[in-house]
Amino acid sequence: MPYLNINDVIEPVTETSEFQQLARVLWLDTISDQVVLFNIVKTPNKPWVMRLSELISFLDNGDIKTATIVPSPFMLRIEEDISEKEKCSRDKNWLRIRDLIETEVPGEIFQPGAMGRLITDQAIKCEIPKKTIYRLLYRYWMNGQVRNALLPDRFNSGGPGKPKQYRVGKKPGRKAHFQGVEVDTQSKVLTEADKNCIKVGFSLFATGKVGTIADAYIKMLRRFYTSKTLPGDCMEPPLLPANELPTARQFAYWGHKAYDDITVLRGRGGERNWKKDHRPLTGTVRDGLRGPCHLFEIDATVADIYLVSRYNRDWVIGRPVVYVVIDTFSGMITGVYVGLEGPSWNGARQALFNAFTSKKDFCADNGVDITEDDWPCHHLPHEIFADRGEMLGQAAEGLASGLRINLGIAPPYRPDWKAIVESSFKVLNVTTQIHWIPGAVRKRNKERGERDYRLDATLNLAEFTKIIVQGILHYNKHNRQPDRLTKEMIADQVEPTPIGIWSWALRNDRIDENSQADELIYLHLLPRDRGSIQKGGIKFKGMFYICDLAVEQNWFARARHRGVSSILCWYDPNSTEHIWIQNNQGNFLRGDLRKSEVRYIGYRFDEVIDMLAIIKQESPDSKYTKLVSKVSLDAEISDVVKAAKQDKLLKTEVSTKSEKLGNIRSNRASERLQERKESFVPDDLRSSVPPRPDAIISAGVAEDYAGARSAEVFDLLSRLRPGAKK
Repeated sequence: MPYLNINDVIEPVTETSEFQQLARVLWLDTISDQVVLFNIVKTPNKPWVMRLSELISFLDNGDIKTATIVPSPFMLRIEEDISEKEKCSRDKNWLRIRDLIETEVPGEIFQPGAMGRLITDQAIKCEIPKKTIYRLLYRYWMNGQVRNALLPDRFNSGGPGKPKQYRVGKKPGRKAHFQGVEVDTQSKVLTEADKNCIKVGFSLFATGKVGTIADAYIKMLRRFYTSKTLPGDCMEPPLLPANELPTARQFAYWGHKAYDDITVLRGRGGERNWKKDHRPLTGTVRDGLRGPCHLFEIDATVADIYLVSRYNRDWVIGRPVVYVVIDTFSGMITGVYVGLEGPSWNGARQALFNAFTSKKDFCADNGVDITEDDWPCHHLPHEIFADRGEMLGQAAEGLASGLRINLGIAPPYRPDWKAIVESSFKVLNVTTQIHWIPGAVRKRNKERGERDYRLDATLNLAEFTKIIVQGILHYNKHNRQPDRLTKEMIADQVEPTPIGIWSWALRNDRIDENSQADELIYLHLLPRDRGSIQKGGIKFKGMFYICDLAVEQNWFARARHRGVSSILCWYDPNSTEHIWIQNNQGNFLRGDLRKSEVRYIGYRFDEVIDMLAIIKQESPDSKYTKLVSKVSLDAEISDVVKAAKQDKLLKTEVSTKSEKLGNIRSNRASERLQERKESFVPDDLRSSVPPRPDAIISAGVAEDYAGARSAEVFDLLSRLRPGAKK
């Protein structure tokens, strides 16, 4: 036998004479076999009575069934969200009907002939019309017989999104004043044609065709709000009277309604700039990676320093190229190349070879003694991500295919696709103090008469490489990034440094898995707190969450453009996997933990909060070790620079400024030629096509003709060409 409760909702399934619409059970009495029902319609009538046994038989036969009704939006609030004014209104209405609900005899108001008499007495007692009592009772019964059903229902008040209708003769906007006197220059009431003109004019600003909104406003007036002239008339058409023109405020208001701020930002900055600097960040580059050696990033930069030849310190050879190979998962710099090649495939493949081989011999060649554990990177990755310049070629594709490495090519003008390696250059510049070494490029323009910083170039390529290697070792050991740690690493007390993460992953052979379980949670039982909408997601208790509504409405892009905003979030204290937020209709939407935050799955909120506070702390021993390394690094840099200066002072030959700087190109060519002769190239990286005999003969003839200083001779001959710079 089906079991019924007071407040259950009955829904008709088949056509019956008793039930034509939804009805709520207001009261039932098994002794008298009666049940009181109330039809849920827009204009309700008085409750009606039927036999309880008959209602049960309808349920047994399947003619009706119980249903669930979603509460009205104005009721989807908890006590803290209700204003004092609304509480007073609710409590006042409750006092008017409480004596009818809470009677000494349960259900007295539903007894035959009792409702009219009780309501009349209550209306006289409260000194209000009877229809007010009826209206409050019907509202109370229809919305579930709870006190919040008596709250003011203003959810659909105000007509949001509907155009405002002005009375005849009344114009929008505040009255205009000039020198304290009201003037008759009120705004005009805009028609649909005016709004279309504004939309066309504002599009000039939204797409970046004019500089300001004021410029777009002027162009709109000139196009749509001038008196028209006959064809062939050269006179500039006059502007219409002021009372027939949209004001600048109206233009800006309706223009922004037609084009929101994200559309304007995207249109004015361009699609490329939008994707690079303003697109919403819903994850990190580490999302989906299995661990170290899954993905390497490689990129090159021209160092901000001028070097000299290792053979003659008066020969300025220009600025070196630094290639860095970095592991995306751990942030470990796995390979480096410092030289004069590139940015090109030649420089990139040397950096990759360095990344795939042991670093002990490489460091020893550059005057740095290390053990295998100091830089334990000699592995091939599964994927490599690089620029188009280095990897768009048969040589790069053939090498990658032979080593079973998937190549990823970044589109042009998109450094954000290689954010990890791009940011490493800035860190290395600060770590190696490159901008304070003699010969460093000055950020500001050189003043008239100021010494040319290229004349101060002191370091040669080997000395600069040694500084870079020392800086990389310091970076790998002491660059703390706690957000890279997984929960397994935290349990094993792994230092949040690249070498700490790399060594832990190699010892344990770990591959992270992202697993989440879906659960149904009763949202009204969850505690809540304030979170913030940021460019990376909804940040709550130190963790980031993503929801479909936020992505669809560009919350994260707007946060990156406008700044951080606050949002109310509900959460389960026993699980960090989900949070919930409310939309404008009062409905709850679930937010899921971002993939990059998988380390928090399986923990309580208080545990995560304590853990975040702990891992952000650096131990005194770690601080001291970092300080010792920094002091040692500073001493190494000072020794290298000091030795270079002393070596430079030993030269007795005095050179003029023009002699030192005039032959940079030839000096660089000589240095690069010497570097190529001394550089080691593995057999499998050499070109499989042997050089042509005539090319070898030509090179030999050129060498015999020009002698040992062939580079200088060719540079002088190039200046004698017609139109060449003398």
